[in-house]
Amino acid sequence: MIDIHAHILPGLDDGARHMDDSLAMAQLAIESGVHTIVATSHANTGGYFRQYKVEEYRECLHNFRYALKQEEIPLTVLSGMEIFMTDEVPELIEEQKLIPLNHSRYYLVEFAFGIEIEEMQWLLEQVMQLGVVPVIAHPERYHCIQRAPEAMKQLIRKGCMTQINRGSVFGRFGRRAQECADYLLDNQLVACIASDAHKPYERTTFMADIKEYMEDQYSVRYSKELLYDNCLRMIEDKKFYPWIFPKFMSEEIENR
Repeated sequence: MIDIHAHILPGLDDGARHMDDSLAMAQLAIESGVHTIVATSHANTGGYFRQYKVEEYRECLHNFRYALKQEEIPLTVLSGMEIFMTDEVPELIEEQKLIPLNHSRYYLVEFAFGIEIEEMQWLLEQVMQLGVVPVIAHPERYHCIQRAPEAMKQLIRKGCMTQINRGSVFGRFGRRAQECADYLLDNQLVACIASDAHKPYERTTFMADIKEYMEDQYSVRYSKELLYDNCLRMIEDKKFYPWIFPKFMSEEIENR
């Protein structure tokens, strides 16, 4: 499996506190079947977390990779950020002050949980004008999507990707997030599932249970698409085609 959303770098945000946490999270990921993680520390958070520069991020990533090699933990860790969306994000992207998923066109983005759908759409359109592809982190946790999950169809039409959290599927973020995640999965409006891991003891990097759940409740093929294939396309900077949302796109064709 490939995990495109994890707060595994030490000391940059509310994720891993120190290198021991990071190494424990890495070991747990390997044991659960994850071989690649994108280290998506929070960025552009406006004071919620300590602000750091790209250079500090890269140094932290380098040190973590070195520690993994020293401990002989065979986890591949790639660069990325979870970017809090504001008006200034397009300018920060142009200035290369924000990092995409593994140097690709795909940027993992998040919003205030109480944002309205109109503002979400407007902010996404601003970054898409740059030719980048927003990957919406945990849409099932935003109140506007919980109220009207079908709104994701319009965002997908515009070219956005979607990433839901493993924990949401299991009810870790409440009933409404779980029901919304179920709707998105049932209607094939999800590009990938990730851990959004923060610690080695809660919200962890363990992903074996979501793989088993997806295979049991849906299919082996759907599980592989959301936990490996689509993630690989992102980190290899490949284009997505409409068939990654087959149910949604078939309905679109029928309605034309």
